[in-house]
Amino acid sequence: MMAWLLLLVITLFSLFLSLAESISIDCGTTGSYVDSNNVTWVGDNGFVTTGKPMNNTDVVTKPINTLRYFPTGQTNCYTNIPVTKGRKNLVRTKFYYENYDGNYSPPSFDVIYDGKHRDSIEITESSENDEERFYFSELIFAPANENISVCLIRTSPSHNPFISSIEVYSFDVGMYAELGPNEGLILQERYAYGAEESISYPLDPYGRLWLPSGSEYSLSLTDLKTSAPSIDITGVSNKPPEIVMSKALSGDSLILSNMGLIPLTGLPVYLALYFSEPQSLGRTQRRSFNVFLDDTKVGSRPIVPVFGKATQVILRDVVATSGSQIVFQSTDDSVLPPIINGLELYSISNSRDGGGGGGSKPQANSAVGGLYSQSDPISLYLFFVGVTLFNNTITVIDYFCDFSL
Repeated sequence: MMAWLLLLVITLFSLFLSLAESISIDCGTTGSYVDSNNVTWVGDNGFVTTGKPMNNTDVVTKPINTLRYFPTGQTNCYTNIPVTKGRKNLVRTKFYYENYDGNYSPPSFDVIYDGKHRDSIEITESSENDEERFYFSELIFAPANENISVCLIRTSPSHNPFISSIEVYSFDVGMYAELGPNEGLILQERYAYGAEESISYPLDPYGRLWLPSGSEYSLSLTDLKTSAPSIDITGVSNKPPEIVMSKALSGDSLILSNMGLIPLTGLPVYLALYFSEPQSLGRTQRRSFNVFLDDTKVGSRPIVPVFGKATQVILRDVVATSGSQIVFQSTDDSVLPPIINGLELYSISNSRDGGGGGGSKPQANSAVGGLYSQSDPISLYLFFVGVTLFNNTITVIDYFCDFSL
């Protein structure tokens, strides 16, 4: 009997630890199931007491075939969502409207994470029966407690907030170390350059969704693939997945512009750029370049990507506006053009230097309302994420970033 009780305690403790590491909540349903990526999804009954569940009978794909909507109340919250206390966690909320209410009126509303970090959901169109297209919001932060809340806030009397799923992934110690204890990173964009399809769990064990951007429609850009048998990412604190570092986009005088829905007045941002040299260079070959966010240099010296190894440069607390540009400039001794493997751009909520998210409605920053699609063709431009997030396999609703060559 004692052995059985001990086994039960160990099993329950292991389940608690696994939930603290990651949890996936299928909103509007009960029970649990395991998806094709071996992710266990649980129903939302234990996390919310308000709202109404809804089955979208025209949708097959889980978890977006169910949702929970909130026809009453100004604020409705999911609570007691387990997280890893003190560690950086990624929280992603998804929203698949598809005219579930028969009103043909996609809603807008706000979402607040753990009472601190606020984002705006602005669903501007139906997914047109494409189950690989959905809106989502994403936040990285370090919770002070072992449980967090996700609250949906009504911003229009005629719009009912709703939610399709909530996902939580715990990061390793040291990841996104530049983030302060009360701050949050609200996703603006995350790209895997040269990739042909989206990358997420399990290829990224931390659940980050990397959107692909390639050169299909620009003769001035080139997709590159590494010839290295493997890529060492151990020296890169944010741990971009090796598959992201295995491909790159290259072109002379790269300029990324039109920063999504960052307002004209500006927001403090966190920019992470990732590089890895895809070729084993000869003695006369050299790839060296500087990167600038407007007039601010990213990194203290020129970037010289290393073959078979990842390099990361971080810039934070610089105020970016909708007119900001990320400019790549080759150094005088460079023979080869600049490259980029991966990029992450966030607005900083509750920035230690003031401004950004938290406590006030953001200026349509973040991937919130980002529309993700697996099937849309890439454009000549590399689209930035705002309340609309899609490019190539992403389809941007409003705002884009072009490569001016």
